[in-house]
Amino acid sequence: KIYKGLAMAGCWGCFDEFNRIDLDVLSVAAQQVASVLQAQRERRNEFVFTDGQTVYLRPGCSYFITMNPGYAGRQELPENLKSLFRGVCMMVPDFGLIMRVKLASCGFFENALIAKKFDILYKLCKEQLSKQTHYDYGLRNILSVLRTAGKVKRQNLQADEYFLMMRTLRDMNLSKLVAEDEPLFISLINDLFPGITAAKATFPNIEEAMANQCKELNLQYENAKDWAGKCVQLLETYYVRHGIGIVGPTGSGKTCMQEVLSRALSVVDVKHVLLRMNPKAITAPQMFGRMDQTTGDWTDGVFAVLWRKGTKSKTQNTWIVLDGPVDAIWIENLNTVLDDNKLLTLANGDRIPMSPAMKCVFEPENLINASPATVSRMGIIYVSGTVLGWQPLVPSWLFTRTHDKVGREKEKELLQSFITKYVEDMLDCVTKKCKAVMYSTDGIYVSSCFKILEEMLMPSVQNKVVLSDGEMERTFLYALCWSLGALLELEDRRKFNDALAALAGPMMPDLGADTLFEFFVDEQGQWKHWRERVVSWVYPTERDPSFAELLIPTLDSIRYEAQLRMLVPAQKPVLLTGAPGVAKTATIMQYIAALSTDEWLKKTVPFSFVTTAEIFQKTLESCVEKRQGRTFGPPGNKKCSFFIDDISMPVINAWGDQVTNEIVRQCLDEKGCYSLDKPGEMKFFADMGYMGAMVHPGGGRNDIPNRLKRQFCLFNVTMPSFVAIENIFGSIMTGRLSTSSPFHAVPKVVAEHVVKLTEATIQLWQKTSVKMLPTPAKFHYSWNMREISRVFGGMFMASRQTIRDEVYLLQLWRHECERVFTDKLTNQVDKDWESAAILNVIDAVYGKQLAARVAGPLYFVNFMPEPLFDDEGVCLDERPKSYELVDDIDKVREKALNFQTQYNEVNKVGKLELVLFEYALEHLMRISRCINQDRGSMMLVGVGGSGKQSISRLASFIAGNVIFQITITKYYGLNNLFEDIKNLYKTSGLKGQPVTFIFTDAEVKDEAFLEYINQILSTGEVSGVFAKDELDAIVSDMRPIAKKQYKGFVDTTDNLQKFFYDRVRNMLHVVLCMSPVGDKLASRSRKF
Repeated sequence: KIYKGLAMAGCWGCFDEFNRIDLDVLSVAAQQVASVLQAQRERRNEFVFTDGQTVYLRPGCSYFITMNPGYAGRQELPENLKSLFRGVCMMVPDFGLIMRVKLASCGFFENALIAKKFDILYKLCKEQLSKQTHYDYGLRNILSVLRTAGKVKRQNLQADEYFLMMRTLRDMNLSKLVAEDEPLFISLINDLFPGITAAKATFPNIEEAMANQCKELNLQYENAKDWAGKCVQLLETYYVRHGIGIVGPTGSGKTCMQEVLSRALSVVDVKHVLLRMNPKAITAPQMFGRMDQTTGDWTDGVFAVLWRKGTKSKTQNTWIVLDGPVDAIWIENLNTVLDDNKLLTLANGDRIPMSPAMKCVFEPENLINASPATVSRMGIIYVSGTVLGWQPLVPSWLFTRTHDKVGREKEKELLQSFITKYVEDMLDCVTKKCKAVMYSTDGIYVSSCFKILEEMLMPSVQNKVVLSDGEMERTFLYALCWSLGALLELEDRRKFNDALAALAGPMMPDLGADTLFEFFVDEQGQWKHWRERVVSWVYPTERDPSFAELLIPTLDSIRYEAQLRMLVPAQKPVLLTGAPGVAKTATIMQYIAALSTDEWLKKTVPFSFVTTAEIFQKTLESCVEKRQGRTFGPPGNKKCSFFIDDISMPVINAWGDQVTNEIVRQCLDEKGCYSLDKPGEMKFFADMGYMGAMVHPGGGRNDIPNRLKRQFCLFNVTMPSFVAIENIFGSIMTGRLSTSSPFHAVPKVVAEHVVKLTEATIQLWQKTSVKMLPTPAKFHYSWNMREISRVFGGMFMASRQTIRDEVYLLQLWRHECERVFTDKLTNQVDKDWESAAILNVIDAVYGKQLAARVAGPLYFVNFMPEPLFDDEGVCLDERPKSYELVDDIDKVREKALNFQTQYNEVNKVGKLELVLFEYALEHLMRISRCINQDRGSMMLVGVGGSGKQSISRLASFIAGNVIFQITITKYYGLNNLFEDIKNLYKTSGLKGQPVTFIFTDAEVKDEAFLEYINQILSTGEVSGVFAKDELDAIVSDMRPIAKKQYKGFVDTTDNLQKFFYDRVRNMLHVVLCMSPVGDKLASRSRKF
């Protein structure tokens, strides 16, 4: 369109930033330009354009391209385009001359000398100051300084010109310097303008208004002088630039600066409105707008809608705040907005000019990814972390304690004295002597401390009493431990505890060998050990539980649950971090399970490498409904506990941003996000209690953005002590195999030997984790608590009747250890070492005699019993299962071949012709063991053709499972996968038939498939599979099933849904068949 228009009108066209267009579009553009130039050469009045239309030509038309050479987000121009244009290289101009001319035109008489000083100052800055990406000493910066200098000169015609220039240079450059560069810059200016001291330019009425607004917002203006100075710098930049970047680490007061200044200007001048959006929480088409390919309809994006709003408002000034990380793509799309054109150009050809009443404000943590072109276009204010510090948070928080509560002055004084006494020293201890498991700032630590204190002091506020000095100090110490010391590992907790004890003296309880982390403050304000809260657990006797149902409260889980109970209902988000397998998820799940379903809606979302912002937003929107206006909340005025597991998993893109977590931050910080259906409309979510869990960052695992981190109270979950592990599994096993069990009492000798099993397992686990370390080839050698629980989970499969004596018990234990530990290993050397290690442990714990009786090859199988018939010959159970030791392997082979024959009779297609030699038979037994466990899923790794699928099919047939595998076609996509998952869920959840879902690496057509497989394995809930009406139908079908299975089942919708998903998890066995060739397997394992 544009080329045709230019040809018909005979105009010149300038195409700015031309190399930001994609290559394929550029080569089409080249053909179009060529057709016009060809017609010009032939001196024609009309010609046929590339789209076949006849176009009139006026000979004066011409085309110009301006562009920066290649860097991120830019292309090299294709050859067929280059050949049509004549290249002109722009040189770096003589800055000194430009400065001199500009100064003379502004009325500076000493222009020659001042221009020279200005030029030299910028040269020195380039050489001597640190190299920050947001520093820019180019022409745009020089011009904005000169514009300001001219304005100042016209206001003060009599003043000394050197004085005016020095003040302008100083004030316009100080704002963007990092704290370390400021002294050096001041000394450079003082050397160039010796003997001149200039007071800072003041704006008395606006500064007074800012101080008043700070009082209203409960911010500190007087106590935070540096920050107040930054607010004034923002004001100065506001006067000379229409694009402003406020850059600095999280918690340095960037957002508050804008709030305070815009409100102050509203008081002094016209009304100022801030429109905020996070450009990374949505995709580029959702931000700018998208064209429907089929109909050609254009839909505005969020930014375009806000922009139009800003241009239309006549009575107010609008700041559009883009609050999120900067990358080279989206911010370059705003280049025409930020330079002198002040135009927003959209893909549908709309060009919306920026009105003088608008400003564009960017608020990122850093500008590492911004191109030089962008940095030069905006005025930058850099707010260092030291500008605010944590001290101003204290008076602001203490004000909230007395402000609307009567008679709390004493409490305020006490708290102030404790903060002075402890916080500074303890922050020093945490940052210098200890090593936190993840990065956190002083501000995050201190505000977490206040959040915890607020909740702990809540009962005293409600009862209108003030705690005594001692109670108050104990409460404060407890809050310090779980805020400043919450991210430490065990040995650092010890250091923290010692430093705290040195300061607190007699306020500490009698610790013994423990630390203060093992104590809490009870209702009477006294120290109590967490042990007192641990309920002694008794093995259930009313019905025989499955292993997966057993959750045993420990000291650790009770401690973290107490924090959750305190913070989540108050809508203060909590994040648990810890090594894999330390029961982070189990603790949160235990807390969620204890919430009453009448008041709480419960939602769990596992994140993985390919979770997108959209998936998260849809999941969040699925558990709320409209309340009033733009506020949404959980249905039935409930609250919602929203748990994000593995929150640090989503992909970090090429620019180092974690896009998915940007929308999570927006939801926590601004309590809402933009609607995807009506662009530009914000949805606010009420009554949400957010929780998160993640593994420690580092070692190839992601961290989460710092600006998201500050929304949470952070807790590090430490490894349970060996005493705790022994307590957990010891009480489970002694409860199951006891001489007084109501289901079947075991012989006394077995009960005596069970006691030491946990100790033996822990020894084996320690040995293995020290010896079998992960390498790039053996990336899956990670050993955590889950291995221990799998050993005992396997032992649960053997019925109590079969365990006759101690030898049989240890044979069973040895077999389970081999399955859990040895089967994971990749080569024979490692396997031999592990098998020997198991026998050595038996030797060490139980003595040589027993070890010798347990040695030798062992196989436990559960498909040996014959079918059961009653007296009339009716088959009661076609495949009775009993997990027991096999003395003769040939019998197993014979039985398995029988099953193979039966399989081939049933399935005419895909017959199995397996020769079960010993190796294949062992694999069959291994797979069979896993498929028969509740929630038993497995990953089989082996090269193609090694029989992974065939043996899985046979094992599934033996177990009586329905076998399912997706059929990949050319058009198989996510919708087809969803349909298949639906059918699997209905078979396993509704009909209650066990299903084996075989999924091979050849079937991963799209990496997103793995995200949904991951959801099946982690929570059983796959977001977006069932529509609301389908779920309602399932729930009503589940009602009679649940009531039949459990006496007195409470049939609420939530309970029935949970029952359905639990049943699916127990019945649906996923078998992933993967090939170790190439690096795909390793990279997928890291991502999911």
